[in-house]
Amino acid sequence: MAAARPQPLPPASGLAWADVADLSLAAPTIVRATIGSTTRLAAKDAPGLAPGRARLLVTANVDAALVAPGAVPAVLSFLWDAPLDTKGKPPRPRGVPVLIWAAAPAADGAARLVSRAGLQPWDAATEARVRTIIAASRSGEVPEFTGVANGFREIGNLPGESESQFFLTTAGTGGRSAGTVAMVVTRRPGERLRVAIARGDVIDDAATAVRPETLLQYRLACFLPRQLPAGAGNDAALAADWQAAMAAIGPCGRTLRD
Repeated sequence: MAAARPQPLPPASGLAWADVADLSLAAPTIVRATIGSTTRLAAKDAPGLAPGRARLLVTANVDAALVAPGAVPAVLSFLWDAPLDTKGKPPRPRGVPVLIWAAAPAADGAARLVSRAGLQPWDAATEARVRTIIAASRSGEVPEFTGVANGFREIGNLPGESESQFFLTTAGTGGRSAGTVAMVVTRRPGERLRVAIARGDVIDDAATAVRPETLLQYRLACFLPRQLPAGAGNDAALAADWQAAMAAIGPCGRTLRD
């Protein structure tokens, strides 16, 4: 009987920027590897397996560590709940280069994926995204936003001119307090709404603009409410500025649900 042919995995380029950020910021170890073998476990040995999935024992040869708290074994073995195809068959990705987002090892030292989405086919663009996200996170320049404390709005000198400032709550970065962080929303006649993040006690033109596919945009879009909480201000115009700012920042964009 002919040997089963390797089956490619869906391209990682289908992951949203936020998906890659979720995986990368949750995983203490991220490696580029090549699949050596996969063995499907029997149903009785795969408790809690979701419908449309097969639990595979995967061995992967590590090619490079992108992030690691220490030495990484040359070969990783772990369980993966892989998606079944339309014929009910699991993938057979032997020899396929992949990215692996690994959680802290289990109590017995076994390797674990950070989630069932923690194994994705490798491509240069996704690896570059991982490296960018990790570098931005390690810089400590972007706090982890948790909510909005309060805000106020001032009318400018020209009709239609205004500025709203929203003071954001944060979890700090690396155990340090993030200090004062404000979202500044500026409206000027004939200009696009401007949204920027300011650090420190002085709000000025040095505030950082929010750009797409950055850690700043991700943490704002994915972790702040789309509507201004009632306790943060009861002014309708202020609430409208918050909503407009979140629309300008853009959606979180997550596609993974695991």
